[in-house]
Amino acid sequence: MLGTAILLSLVTVIAAVDYNGPLFMIHRPLVTGAMTGIVLGDFTQGMIIGATLELMWLGVTGIGGYTPPDTITGAIVGTAFGIMSGKGVTAGVAIAVPVAVVTQQLDVLAKTADIYFVNKADKAADRGDISRIGLYHYASLFIIVLFKVVPVFLAIMLGGDYVESLFKAIPEVVMTGLSVAGGIMPAIGFGMLLNMMLKKICGCSYLLGLFVLLLAICQQLELL
Repeated sequence: MLGTAILLSLVTVIAAVDYNGPLFMIHRPLVTGAMTGIVLGDFTQGMIIGATLELMWLGVTGIGGYTPPDTITGAIVGTAFGIMSGKGVTAGVAIAVPVAVVTQQLDVLAKTADIYFVNKADKAADRGDISRIGLYHYASLFIIVLFKVVPVFLAIMLGGDYVESLFKAIPEVVMTGLSVAGGIMPAIGFGMLLNMMLKKICGCSYLLGLFVLLLAICQQLELL
């Protein structure tokens, strides 16, 4: 179990760095679910659970000061326990949604702690110390990654029985509320994205792109 916990922690590190850096989409549930499946020896089930979570969280994104549910930790832990319990997607989604919502608060806490490094970087910038600015940025990234790795490592080490008993201790009304919240998150995310896009030049570009897409579809269907 220790080896599995370490490997899944490594997957978490890769995903967290990608989300806060190059954005190669490695952090998406589809990819992290597949990587988790590889670690646990069930790539197919990992892909299935990851794809389901991807559809659920397709519109979940951070806009402005909003911190979205921690889909990285949720997807990895949910997929892992979905495979380990043998219950597949049902267990994966049931665990992933509340985990993502709970660890969302850890993400907020990590970013709050990173304010310290932002202030240090500002002072380094005033001095013109470029190397220190980079050092403080990497230090802040370390804090964010750490707050994602620890929950994943502990969840795998403690095992499915402990996690299951923990969720049973949570009142049903709370679990229902978390499930409903997780279900409407994509709609909220898409609504926020459209709110940004449907403005002046962005809105015109969006409508133009939609028109071109419809034109291409009609040509493919030989309607024109």
